[in-house]
Amino acid sequence: MPTDEPAPKPIILSELERRLAAFPAMDDPMKPRRLARLRISMLEELARLPMTDNPLADAKIEAIVQCALLAYQSVGSIARQDPKPILLWNEELEPAQFLTRTLFLADHVLIRDQLFEEISRAPTNRSVGELARRELEDKDLLGSGRVIAVPQGVAMALGQNIASVLAGKDLKNSRLMKFAHSQLVVEGPTARSVLIVNAKDDFEHSQKLWLYGRIDAENLDESGTFKTKMLQPYDSNHDYQPWVQQVMRDAATFYVQRSAERLTVADIMGAEYVAASPFEARLLQMRSSKVGTGTAAASLWADVPSLANLQSRDLARILNNDGAVEDLRGKVRAAVATAPLLGDQTLAITQLVADIEHASSVLESNIRTSRAYSAILPALAGGAGLVVGATGGVLGLTGAALATAGGLLPYIDAERSARRDASYLFITARRQRSNKAVRGRRV
Repeated sequence: MPTDEPAPKPIILSELERRLAAFPAMDDPMKPRRLARLRISMLEELARLPMTDNPLADAKIEAIVQCALLAYQSVGSIARQDPKPILLWNEELEPAQFLTRTLFLADHVLIRDQLFEEISRAPTNRSVGELARRELEDKDLLGSGRVIAVPQGVAMALGQNIASVLAGKDLKNSRLMKFAHSQLVVEGPTARSVLIVNAKDDFEHSQKLWLYGRIDAENLDESGTFKTKMLQPYDSNHDYQPWVQQVMRDAATFYVQRSAERLTVADIMGAEYVAASPFEARLLQMRSSKVGTGTAAASLWADVPSLANLQSRDLARILNNDGAVEDLRGKVRAAVATAPLLGDQTLAITQLVADIEHASSVLESNIRTSRAYSAILPALAGGAGLVVGATGGVLGLTGAALATAGGLLPYIDAERSARRDASYLFITARRQRSNKAVRGRRV
């Protein structure tokens, strides 16, 4: 029977997740780019599956399992590199949204492998094909190797005991539990004695339901054995409050343990977990001042409208500007270096972004001016060289060509320098959105 003392719930894992976790590490794990090509090839094949409810073929299941194992071992290899690349983990945001909101700080973004999760639930051609087509919407980002789908259940199979111990400590934190309890929104009991519970500002996609099991007195025998019935009509004369309080304790336990499990998965994979929902961010802050803070977390909460609503293809093009991306990372790290608290760090990044956006407008104007002059001034200089050198034969013509090249070099160099500045990313983002709008109007 349930008690007033919250305790961790058993972590349910599939046999497949446990077996993959026991696999020996590869001597030569697959590189992210090669892994990306393999996954895209698999996704394209799965996307062609017929829209039927026939069970998925064993060969397709085996391909999904092998790809998941390769990804898990590849990520483990990345995390052991020196210097260690920046790995960010989040279960809730789409890859493009997560990349932009964390200001491209991650070398690799880790996302849930939903195909691997699906094959543990009697997969069909329809369910797997739909997931594959949805994932292919981020084909450009996946192909870059920056976004890697990983089987989180495999990591949890390795860290199950760690997660349980961590959750047990958190559940004994009265301040944390009180906060989680205060954030719950309870609906019911409904006409069928059901409670619907959610947390404020959480991103959980499925609502949590609790069904009231009332003792069926007609089946109670002398030994004390009885049966319960679910979905019974609401009884206005019955006191539901003890059950409601028990459900709220269970719900608070669920949310606190969920955070502990997510932190454990991130730790096992060598990544930093970044909370995306306001509820979980507050929960992590309440848990410990050292958890849920840092450059990536502060970047997630900063106001960066210029990089919002970009699609996978646009982001892949922007991320090709390696110099500008590295410049942005350096500026963001410098902005939070002297800010001790998450709120201060977020404000510092917001101010930095505003400055960069302003600088990008100036830079874009300068680039346009430079391009205009690069088309006029060198031509004038070259023309003058041809006139002056007309009496000098070949030497005169050579001097004219050098004069033209000399006139171009400052503008070419200015353009290259601009591409290494963080402001250039914001210029590119504006151009991509502008091009998209033009294409939309043409359609």
